[in-house]
Amino acid sequence: MATLSELTTPLTTAEVQQAIYDAIEARGVATTSWKPGAIARTIIAGVAIVLSSFSILQARIAESGFLDKAEDDWLTLVARFVYNVERSTGSFASGIVTLDNTGAGVFVVAVGDLTVSNSTTGKAYRNTAGFSLAAFETGKLVPVQAVEIGSDSTSPIGFIDTLVTVLLNVTVTNAAALVGADPDTDPQLRSKCLAKTGTLSPNGAADAYRFVAFEATKDDGTPVGITRLTAVPDGTGDVIVYVASATGPVTGSIGDTTTDLGAVDDAIQTQVVPLAVTATTVSATALAVHVSYVVWVRGTSGKTAVEMEAEIDLALTNFMSVQPIGGSRKVPGGGFVFKQAIESVVAEVVGTTDLIDKAISVPAADTAVGTTEAPVIGTIASTVIFVSL
Repeated sequence: MATLSELTTPLTTAEVQQAIYDAIEARGVATTSWKPGAIARTIIAGVAIVLSSFSILQARIAESGFLDKAEDDWLTLVARFVYNVERSTGSFASGIVTLDNTGAGVFVVAVGDLTVSNSTTGKAYRNTAGFSLAAFETGKLVPVQAVEIGSDSTSPIGFIDTLVTVLLNVTVTNAAALVGADPDTDPQLRSKCLAKTGTLSPNGAADAYRFVAFEATKDDGTPVGITRLTAVPDGTGDVIVYVASATGPVTGSIGDTTTDLGAVDDAIQTQVVPLAVTATTVSATALAVHVSYVVWVRGTSGKTAVEMEAEIDLALTNFMSVQPIGGSRKVPGGGFVFKQAIESVVAEVVGTTDLIDKAISVPAADTAVGTTEAPVIGTIASTVIFVSL
């Protein structure tokens, strides 16, 4: 019996060309007497190229009928027209930066007129609200958003350190990480499609809560940005739904659909909760996981210590932003952020070819995560030592 993979494997140009020759020879024509470059051979070669392309198209159309087989744009169409799910286009890293004015200058800045950057990665961020900065004012909090979409614009704590817009005697930093998200990968989109089927359940399946929360939007149509959720039944028919974003807690008020928490709660209440069940939507609390590491790297890696540290810190920040509420579990019981997983992130960035050794001193062991906690990256102490061999 043929497998689905066999049925959806396209023919190569060589296979089509051979099939044509076989068919002609079956009718008694001696094709071996044809010289290379002969008109007949050239025509067959051209036809084989065209038919091979059609074969590839047929295979992709056939695969698009199956969620597990469709890929790229074909999967996007399957998700949209079969599951009514859209592929996420990603999100801009956004958050708060802190300005300190050590001079007598007074500054009034309109929306978008302030540009700051991460000097290590070169990524830029602009203010999303106007503000004024008085003489000698410190601790001014300013909301900003990355210029470029995606996880590459993620900035760990303290990495936003440069004022592109000139404000004399003013410095900038970020006390919390800014985390961006890449567009959905094919596996992530397939997972969302499978979660969508949970919304068809009249019994409040866990996947239904997850899907609706992840797709929630505020009144102005902007996505809330929920990336983590856990639904905890209380044993009496009610459920508490804990939600978190890539940066941790979800701000806002229940009942106010112009805010993140209000919008996701409204989506859950109107689209998921079955009759006779009370669902309470609660923001998870942030659990800062601090990391201190030392890595020994071969001097042939072609990178500087600053570049290597920046790549590792970025990877650690993105890793922590997707850790589930309540942590990960090997066995039933409490959840953790496992130290070995953190070590793996560091090792993956360095690469097996260049990595000599690594040591993670903080956390000293697996970090226990409470049921209502969402792990986020804390402070990172980075040390990269290059060894010349």
